[in-house]
Amino acid sequence: MIWNLVAVALSYVAVPALLPIYGRRKTRNYLGEEVPTGVGYAFILPSALVIVLRSGAESQSLLFTIVLLAFAALGAIDDAWGSQSQKGFRGHLAAGEVSTGLLKAVGGGATALAAASLLATGWLELVINGGLVALAANFLNLLDLRPGRAGKAFLLLGLPLHFLAADPAPLQVLSLAVAGYLPWDLRRRAMMGDTGANPLGAALGLMAAGSLTLGVKAVLLAALAGLNLLSERISFSELIEGSRILHFLDQLGR
Repeated sequence: MIWNLVAVALSYVAVPALLPIYGRRKTRNYLGEEVPTGVGYAFILPSALVIVLRSGAESQSLLFTIVLLAFAALGAIDDAWGSQSQKGFRGHLAAGEVSTGLLKAVGGGATALAAASLLATGWLELVINGGLVALAANFLNLLDLRPGRAGKAFLLLGLPLHFLAADPAPLQVLSLAVAGYLPWDLRRRAMMGDTGANPLGAALGLMAAGSLTLGVKAVLLAALAGLNLLSERISFSELIEGSRILHFLDQLGR
């Protein structure tokens, strides 16, 4: 319990500590306000620290931490040097150049497969596990368009995994760190950016890959693939605003 409280406290106090660093890197939010972006390290770094201190050299916790840091680094590159004009898979591919978004996608895919290889017993499970990590990371990125949305989605989607995972401790630490960070995001004082949303999705995919049966993972992968493709055609924000339940959840805490 003490480790979980440490994760909450560290992530909460990390935001004001990091804001002077990120103060010059601002993005206009949906209201046209300029908000520091890429502040996801405020909960990623405390999570990684607490997980390592809590679990030591335990292999699954180390894998979880490495995946978190790798996807956060790829997201940070996109936050720092990415172009807002290139959106979605088609946007990055149509750019005709090696964009930071394309680098994030390729690097994320390679990292996902490397992590998946440690959890798979055959080539089919390797592909499914890798797809879960990569597509879940991209899906959480797609949700990071309103204050607190990606963080709340992570917490809600991760709830079943707390009960299904053989060792939910790393996910518990990350979830509480996100909870410590969320008040700043909800008050529009900071944006987690791809630095935060990218590893949150990867963490969900990794936990699902290590906790669910092959059949359930295949269904989940198909659903994620469908949602990622659907995002190329429709606006998730409009879809959420058109649903009473989703709109209510989206407004919580703002």
